[in-house]
Amino acid sequence: MIEWNNGLSLGVEAIDKDHKKLLEIVNRLSYYIENDPSPDIINEIFSDLEEYGTKHFHREESYMKKCNYPELEEHIKQHRDFVKEIPKLKEKVFNSKDKLDIHEVSTFLTEWLINHIINEDMQLTTLFEKNGFTKQKKKEVSILNRVIENVTRTIDFAKRILFSTMIPLIGMIILGFIIIFNTYTQYYNMKETSNITNIIHNVNNLIHTLQIERGLSSGHITSKSDKFKDLLIKQYDVVDKEIKYFNAKTNKNIDIDNMSIIKFNIKRFNDDITNLEKLREKIIRKEITYINSISIYTTIIDNILKMTDNIALSKHEVELATYISTLASISHFKESLGLQRAYGTIIIEQQSATIQEYITFIQLMGNQKNHLNIFELFRTQKLKNISNDILKSKQSKQVKFYENQIINKNFKDLNSKTWFNLTTSIINKIKILETELLNKINNLVDNNIEKSKDTLVFWVFIIIVTLIITFIIVYLFEYSSRKELDKFTDAMEHLAYGERDIKLDHIPKKGSMSKMYISYELTRQKLLEGDIYTELFKKQKEIEIKRHQELTIKLEELASIDPLTGCINRRKFETLSNNELQKSIRYKNELSFLMLDIDHFKKINDTYGHAIGDEVLKHFSSVCLKLARNIDVVARIGGEEFIVMLPETNIDGAYTFAQRFREEIYNSTITIDNHIIKYSVSIGISPLDIKIDTDVATILHRADLALYEAKESGRNKCVIKVN
Repeated sequence: MIEWNNGLSLGVEAIDKDHKKLLEIVNRLSYYIENDPSPDIINEIFSDLEEYGTKHFHREESYMKKCNYPELEEHIKQHRDFVKEIPKLKEKVFNSKDKLDIHEVSTFLTEWLINHIINEDMQLTTLFEKNGFTKQKKKEVSILNRVIENVTRTIDFAKRILFSTMIPLIGMIILGFIIIFNTYTQYYNMKETSNITNIIHNVNNLIHTLQIERGLSSGHITSKSDKFKDLLIKQYDVVDKEIKYFNAKTNKNIDIDNMSIIKFNIKRFNDDITNLEKLREKIIRKEITYINSISIYTTIIDNILKMTDNIALSKHEVELATYISTLASISHFKESLGLQRAYGTIIIEQQSATIQEYITFIQLMGNQKNHLNIFELFRTQKLKNISNDILKSKQSKQVKFYENQIINKNFKDLNSKTWFNLTTSIINKIKILETELLNKINNLVDNNIEKSKDTLVFWVFIIIVTLIITFIIVYLFEYSSRKELDKFTDAMEHLAYGERDIKLDHIPKKGSMSKMYISYELTRQKLLEGDIYTELFKKQKEIEIKRHQELTIKLEELASIDPLTGCINRRKFETLSNNELQKSIRYKNELSFLMLDIDHFKKINDTYGHAIGDEVLKHFSSVCLKLARNIDVVARIGGEEFIVMLPETNIDGAYTFAQRFREEIYNSTITIDNHIIKYSVSIGISPLDIKIDTDVATILHRADLALYEAKESGRNKCVIKVN
């Protein structure tokens, strides 16, 4: 039921009374429809609606004529069309058997009436006021208020706001400080980025030397001689120098406690280096397996690599982030190649490898391709030329030859030291590529620092100049602006608390305030409309819920049926079979299951196509459903697999049913698209054994075994499996 709201009033007493009467009639119709009215009452209500509607339209049209309303003819047509619609609505109420459809009639009438009042008649309010049809109380106006009103009408609201208030100035000051702060933050972050990116070079050098040490260690451990020992000991010194240099640079340029992105990695690195000396001693004495050695070195290198990864993931300018990401992908490519170098050295030295070593070796080749693909996304033309030279070099071709020989387990012409030197040569060339990227990164960082500094100076200058200019602008008219704003905000506040009857005086002068007043009035009207439609929405929701409940029941039924065959699906079968099993156990009833499978169904699909195969399935299921009793359950559980549950049926009855069904299928012929198709079915049968069976799966398993036996023994058979 919709109650009258004073905000719906147009100010013309006669029209407002008509609207109230029409709303009362529509509410009465809604009430009696809800409470199953008699035809006489409904007929009386529609007669009143037609009578009062016609009277209201004539009254409204007479006011429009007096006001010379330009769109009168269109309004009259709308009125006549609605009057013609009333008998049709009444007929729908009397003839419809669906109560929801009847509710829609009352909802339609309510929507129409509210739309008529708010979107049509309220647009005429200003016209009625100008022609003196509305009742307005005249208030005495003081001299001060007259002056304020004249100022308001003479000077545009926007100009008064610009001249009289300090809000724009305050907003500009805040904006200025935000811009300066953001610019300074960018400058500070870029300086911090410069400190971080400076260590990437040291990270790459350190990783490079550790990769060589890892490769030499693997060669030394697996070599029967000491041909790698001298090189390994020399490499220890090289790595130690790089570690010392890395620590010195890191401690000098970076406050570790403030660098959360790499803080953990550096601390872990220090722990790893502490244990490195013990690892080296075991490697020299060959007291550690090459697998463990590679694993420890790889863990150390991965941790160092994550420093570059974490730096790439931190917030940077797009181009800089791209280059750091590119560097990270190249570093990971080099690490994969370094690991491949170690495993290749081991495999060649041993002249054999375990399956896991071969898999690892091949996976590393795949990893290299993945990292190269990532590199391809971001590389510049210069980097492209360098990378192409590396990939097409003589050493790369020799490495490819070694890779193929290792994969094919052909070690005849392979030398571990040659392999080590070849891969090291390529890794050294990649190092040159990394250096090129590092130079680009450093140049970008330096340029960004300069840009950030220039931007900071520029914005400081602009903001200072703007503030000076704004402070110079001082004008009057603050009081009149504040007064008008107070009036507007007071009306808005009342509107927010549900009072829809406050109207603001029309301002004839075009300007910002006039637009605000028009917007307020439009808002007030729409809120009025919204209040009414909220009630309608609740009513419609009730109708939708009822329809949804009915639709849900239908959908649940459809969800349990296989769309092709019309049999129930596996999920529904599980529910029905479990219920039937419990019932049979409780009341000691007979229960049997048949597992059916079409013979050579794949051959039918392969020979005639899946469309004809589907027609065979339809024929098969139709025969099964035709022979089944009302209490039997036929389910499709797979492509050509079906189950039939036979309640209150012992093994003899189940076998009789199975044989009858098998013969029916075998003796039938299907003609599809000029193809004559004959097929057969194999059936496995198993009954419920109350003494041992507690679930359906056990019985179906026996039936499945029986089906398998039928298939194995020549098909087109029925086989029983008791337990």
